[in-house]
Amino acid sequence: MDKKVLIADVPQVQARVAAVLVRERLVFVHTLAAALKALAGEDFDVVLIGMHFDDSRMFDLLREVRAGSRNGAVPVVCYRMRPLAFMALSTQVIEVTVKALGALSFIDLASLATDEDGNEALARLVAAATESG
Repeated sequence: MDKKVLIADVPQVQARVAAVLVRERLVFVHTLAAALKALAGEDFDVVLIGMHFDDSRMFDLLREVRAGSRNGAVPVVCYRMRPLAFMALSTQVIEVTVKALGALSFIDLASLATDEDGNEALARLVAAATESG
């Protein structure tokens, strides 16, 4: 069965995510308010949160998911798909933080090419990270 996936990220990555996750039923949100509304009204199998979501509110949304939404027990994977001009926090620090807040993992996807090979690698990484969902 296809998974219903909430994707919280900036609009710029929506087309790529939709092109890669073709077997899932995707619900995209771009603001914390929209994400909270979706989480309150629908059941999801997996929640994916991009690091740049709503002006870098990835941690805020993760806390909200775990704090008691109807989807509080679903797998959450946080990720970075867009490169940063500078990286103030190492990906290791981000991974430890998201896991402490209840996410399954943090995946750094920014280095993957936007070609077919890169998209296939992205799909494999997301599938592996969410297979418990």
